[in-house]
Order: sequence, then C-alpha cells, then structure tokens
Amino acid sequence: MNEIVSDGKRSAPYLTAAGAWALAFGCSVGWGAFVMPGTTFLPLAGPVGTCIGIALGAIVMIVLAKNYGFLINRYPDGGGTYTFTKKAFGYDHGFLSAWFLLLTYVAIIWANASALPLIARTLLGGTFQFGFHYEIAGFHVYMGEIILAVGSLVVAALICLRKKLSQWTQIVSSVLLFGGIVACFAAAMGGRGSIEPAFSPDHAPVAGTFTIFALTPWAFVGFESVCHSAGEAKYPLKKTFRVMTFAIIAAGVAYAALSVLAVTARPDGAASWTEYVAGLGTRSGLESQPTFFAAFAALGPIGPAVLGVAALCGIFTGLIGNFIALSRLVSSMSEDGLIPESVGRRDKNGVPGRAILIILAISVPFPFLGRTAISWIVDVTTVGAVIAYAFASAAAFRTAREEKNRAVCVTGIAGLIFSLLFAAEFLIPNISPVKALSTESYLILAAWGILGFIVFKVLLNRDTERRLGRSTIAWIVLLGLVIFTSSVWMRQNENSAIERSIAPIQEYYNGELEKAGIDTISGATKPAEQYLREVMDGVDRTLVISTVVQIALIVVSLVILFGIYSTIQKRERQTEVESSSPRRAAGQRRASSPT
Repeated sequence: MNEIVSDGKRSAPYLTAAGAWALAFGCSVGWGAFVMPGTTFLPLAGPVGTCIGIALGAIVMIVLAKNYGFLINRYPDGGGTYTFTKKAFGYDHGFLSAWFLLLTYVAIIWANASALPLIARTLLGGTFQFGFHYEIAGFHVYMGEIILAVGSLVVAALICLRKKLSQWTQIVSSVLLFGGIVACFAAAMGGRGSIEPAFSPDHAPVAGTFTIFALTPWAFVGFESVCHSAGEAKYPLKKTFRVMTFAIIAAGVAYAALSVLAVTARPDGAASWTEYVAGLGTRSGLESQPTFFAAFAALGPIGPAVLGVAALCGIFTGLIGNFIALSRLVSSMSEDGLIPESVGRRDKNGVPGRAILIILAISVPFPFLGRTAISWIVDVTTVGAVIAYAFASAAAFRTAREEKNRAVCVTGIAGLIFSLLFAAEFLIPNISPVKALSTESYLILAAWGILGFIVFKVLLNRDTERRLGRSTIAWIVLLGLVIFTSSVWMRQNENSAIERSIAPIQEYYNGELEKAGIDTISGATKPAEQYLREVMDGVDRTLVISTVVQIALIVVSLVILFGIYSTIQKRERQTEVESSSPRRAAGQRRASSPT
C-alpha cells in the first residue's frame, strides 16, 4: 500500500488500476480528437498517414511512460515531474518544471471548459446562444455559453472533492468515451464511403505522416497525470507502466478511429473527402464536423448523439483528471514551502480541497474571454508538456545511471532527445508544416517566464533552509526561453503587420492600374504615394512597439536574474564566514595554550 502524510493526516489509498487507466486515458483524449481530423490531420496526411503518424507517436509516448513508471516507483507522492526533478537535480530545476506544469494543467482545464459551448453549437445549434453577447478576437461570446462553461467547471470541482466519486466518474466517462468512438467507427466501416485517397494529395506521404507524428505531444498530453496520484494508489505501483501503456494505446486507437471515421461519409457537393475538408469553412452544423456527420450517416440521428456523449465525456475526463493532477501538484509544492502551506493542505479525507477551490476560482473568469483568446493560452500547453517530459526523462536517466539500470538509461536519453526535438518543432516557426504557436502565445510564454523569475526571487528571499539558488543553469535556460520567445513574438508581429499592409497596397494599385491614361511621372500618383507612406508608417509604429516590449522583457529578466545571483553570492559569502569562524577560534585556542 502507498500512503502520503500531510499535516499529520494520513491519506488512505483509493486509486485502483482501472481508475489510474481512466486518469491517463481521459486526460489524453478531449474535444480536439473530434475536431482535428477535419481541420488538421486529414489535410496534412490523409487517413492512412494519420494512423501511421499516431502509431509512431504512441510508441514515443510509451518510451516516456517507461521513464515515468521507473520514477513513480522510487518517488511515489503527488509531485510527479516536480518531485522527480528536485530529487535528481535540486529544487531550482524542480521549481522550473513545476512552473510550466502549472500553466499546462490549468490551461487544459480552461480548454476543456471552453470546448463545451462548441459541442452545443455543433449538436444543439444556438440553444445556448442567449443573453448579452460580445466579440473577442473574432469569437462571439454569449452569456448562455458562459453559464454552460462555468457550470462544467463547478461540477468538475465538486466531483473532485470526493475521491471515490471522482474515480468512478472518471472510469465511467472514459469507458463511454472509448466505447462511443469505437461504436460509431464500427458502424461507419460497414461498407459506407471510401478512404481513398489514403494520403493527402497536398503533401508527400512521408512528410505528411511525419507532421502528424510531430503533433504527438499535443495529442497525448495528460497521460502522465496519473503520477500525481501515485501516493494514493491502491494497486502495486510496479503496474503503473502497463497502465499508462494501455491508456496510450487506447488514446491512439481513439485518434486513429476518429480520423478514419471522418472520411467515410460526405455531404452533397463533395465528390471526395479531400473536397469535403477543403470546404469546411463554408459549412455549418453537423456538416462542419466530419466526425459527427459520418456518425449521422452511419447511424442516423442516434449517431451524433452517441458521439456527442463521447465528446462530452472526453471534456469531463479532461476537467476532472487535470483538477486532480493540478491540485496534487499544488499540495506537493506547498509541503515544500514553495506555495503557502494553507493552499495545499489536505482535509480529513486526504483531498487538497482548498487547492481545488482555488483552481476553480482562478478558472471561472476565463470562459468570459471566448474560445479564441483561450486558445492563445492553450497553445502553450504542448510546450509546457515537452518541458516536463524533458525533465522527467533526464531525471530517469540520472537515477538509472546511479542504479546501473541500462534499459532506463536508454529510454531516458531517448525521451530527452524526443522532447527537445518536439520543443524545437513547436517553438521555431516554419521548421515543419505544423503551425507553430500563435503570435500571442509567444508573448504569453515570455511573460510566464518573467513571472517565474519574480516568484523564484520571492521564494529565494524566504528560503531559510537554503534549498534554492544552487543552480544557475536552470535560470540561464529560462532566460534564454524568455529572450527567444519574445524575439519570435516580435518577428511574428512584424510579419503580421506587413501582411496586413500588403493587401490594401495591392488593392489600391490594382485599382489605379485599371484606370487608363495615368502617367507615372505626373501628379496623379501623388495620392498613391501619400497613402503608401501612411500604410508603412503604421508598420513602423508596430515594429517600434514590438521592439520596445521585447527590450523591456529582456531588461526586466536581467534585473531579476542579477538580483537572484546577488542573493546567491551573499549566501555563499555568509557560509564562508560561518565556516571559517570555528576554524579561526580553534587556531586561537591552540596558539594561546601552553607548550
């Protein structure tokens, strides 16, 4: 049995192997699995290329699961990657890994809550589009949909306050999620439609397949959430690797089945699935979501209902699973003093109820921002996940090397390499056909990095046990991430400004060229020149603002970093003085003693 102690209260194990599978699987498959086939997977790789890419990605995730399974058996508490990293590399690296995990888990919670109105729009039309409404970044936000999203957050939080209720809800929802997908897929494969062409005609088969493989961290993020409940496991922890492996395989099957399902039916006017997905922007209702339209074609009205229940379960498994993972991470950090102790305190049932309620309170305002604005934050979840994967893999390698475990040494190095490649693929624009982060997401990452510096400086000043401030490498890496993301943000902002300028310039000159008899050296071109200067002045102002913001971010980071370094230096000098005082006193006693 595994038990964790907090505030003198012992948390009785409750999580079964089935519950652990439901946590890992439920956090991996959400609303995106039902939408991405039509918007991303099929246009990039086609049904066969998508299946191969997902399968290759699942293999990489199983390698990472091996690292997590190895570490969970050595450090079974609620910290997960945070605990693994601090044990292997110290509290500086542990804080850094936890800092990005916090953003990752809370952003996934927001993403799932904001996805619920999207399901309502697909299946129920405008049922929840009532009350006052407004527009943010092109997305119309309705009061009815806000109530729906906030309601889902409240329900999930209340469920998570009861351990056994949360486990059974997660298990039942995961079974319905997987069963609904498989049922619709099986019905659709009964001779309906054709999956030809097998690959996307717009991309080479190998390139398209590799692109889907590159999306692996996004597709499977959350499988590791079970490690935050390791201290509450009722099953032998040595089975955790197998549990995560089965969850990853089930998630891979779900993604592949939905992708193939999406090409088994086409609405009127689409001769092939390629024409269908290419014109999704012109369709609405069920026809705008190929997976739901295919379910309707296979099973009639019951099809979208079955798939809708599955999608709803996917949202709630993501909400509940990430509430559990994030609350346990917060509790573990509070036990170490990185978060106020009262925030992560567990109740008599061993549940960090305050942490759950605080997460709920922080999350409630975000449905008011609309799906587009939230997607800017959600974009960074993949980056946060691969950072956590890199830390966990490095920790597994270091621990395994000390234990002379060659197998885990290999998976540790492999996991670290894959994580770094995935991070580069998502962070560096135009390195692959996969769309990099949105412009706003780069700025969010940079701001989160600076906020991390600030929080660490506060913790460092309060660190009476001197556990922090022992590694400069961690903070150099974070500073580099801030500088890089802010630079890319500036570049993307510049490109956007230029693109916005090209269209009106071209339109203006096309109009002028259509007019006959204009002499280019005459005064008739003066208005065009003036207009061009005004447009380019707008571009210049945008670039100046971007440059100023970037410089400010770098300067603030450097000031905070130097402050941290100054504190570390003062501590080292104080330690030298304290250690030299006993030696000096002993020398004086020897000198004064009679010979």
